[in-house]
Amino acid sequence: MTHVLQHRPQDITVDRKAGTVTIRWGDGHISTYTTRWLRANCPCATCREERRSAELDPLKLVPGPPPSTEIVGAELVGNYAVRFQWQDGHGTGIFVFASLRASCPCPSCHPEGPPPLLPPA
Repeated sequence: MTHVLQHRPQDITVDRKAGTVTIRWGDGHISTYTTRWLRANCPCATCREERRSAELDPLKLVPGPPPSTEIVGAELVGNYAVRFQWQDGHGTGIFVFASLRASCPCPSCHPEGPPPLLPPA
């Protein structure tokens, strides 16, 4: 039961001015993610494919402006995830709470720095 509670947020706060999303988890732990990190780790199929392509061909140029890191909306997806709507219209990435918790960027969880979005444990 404790494992399930730690992956369930008590509250989620989007601070647009600071460019952060803060989650207070069921066990009291607090995780703060930058919107830049969230967008760079968007779990949707399109973004995952773009990251995979960039790894295979790092010199590939992408036309157009860079992806927005400004969140204009958010909605819960069931009891297990959150979906962000980005200023540029992107909004298909579903961030599973267990993955966000596993990727907590705080120094206690990851002293080496923020990891990529990790699969749930």
